[in-house]
Amino acid sequence: MVAFDEPELERWRRQAQVALDLASSATDTARSWSCFLCEQGAQLALKGLLHAVGEHAGAWGHDLGPLERQVAGVFGDDWPDGLIEPAMRLGRHYLPARYPDAHPTGAPEDRYTAADARAAHDDAEALVGAVDAVASALRAADRDAESNG
Repeated sequence: MVAFDEPELERWRRQAQVALDLASSATDTARSWSCFLCEQGAQLALKGLLHAVGEHAGAWGHDLGPLERQVAGVFGDDWPDGLIEPAMRLGRHYLPARYPDAHPTGAPEDRYTAADARAAHDDAEALVGAVDAVASALRAADRDAESNG
């Protein structure tokens, strides 16, 4: 694995936070978009972590399940267990939360509740929190390497 590129993670992580902040503000007013933005925030954070350690090829696509598995494969025991389920739930919001023709009738907004948006936010926070924890460990490892080398 290459050295940890903190500026690369930071640019992806900042954009992820923008999506999560917008998702939080839309929980009661634009529920479908809130769910989609939670999916995007998690996707950006996971991709950013992969890019930050030189795993550019793994940071491809828009399906959160395989993306989470890729991160878990790269980080092994340093990546928390149990995050595939939040990733899979969030991944379901990628298309149907945005496109009216993803549903037989009505607009996506008609099919989402504030509870859906809150659940999506919780799932996104679990994934992004894991990214932040791994990043913190990588920073500490870099500091240790610098002080010992």
